[in-house]
Amino acid sequence: MVTNQADGSLHSAFGVMGGFMQPQGHVQVLLGQIVAGLTPQQTLDAPRVCIVAGLPEKDADFDWTVSVEEGMPEETVEGLRKLGHKVEVVTGSERGLFGRGQIIRYHVDPIEGTGVWSAGSDMRGDGGAYPAL
Repeated sequence: MVTNQADGSLHSAFGVMGGFMQPQGHVQVLLGQIVAGLTPQQTLDAPRVCIVAGLPEKDADFDWTVSVEEGMPEETVEGLRKLGHKVEVVTGSERGLFGRGQIIRYHVDPIEGTGVWSAGSDMRGDGGAYPAL
């Protein structure tokens, strides 16, 4: 659950499941809504990134591969590689790596001044979300 800092009112209730991806997905979904100003569905449809802590070879460090979802801009992928990251673009059914989430959000329409409930459900899974009042 996320509240608005100004008055403590409800902003949204959401969750992203996905094991190692879960906390990373929560941050990305939150930033999509608050910083990028995306709707719940746009937020969930956006390509995600997952820093994967693969098991190291003997006497080696963890393999911190940066997995990026298909649809991520190519300049972003190349920028990560130029910074020295090991980047893997994940496609198709393997995109389940990036978790599955749902969002229910409440906001006041700036023109009408009325409360609006909206929801989004992740295309990576088979769930659904709707604000039941």
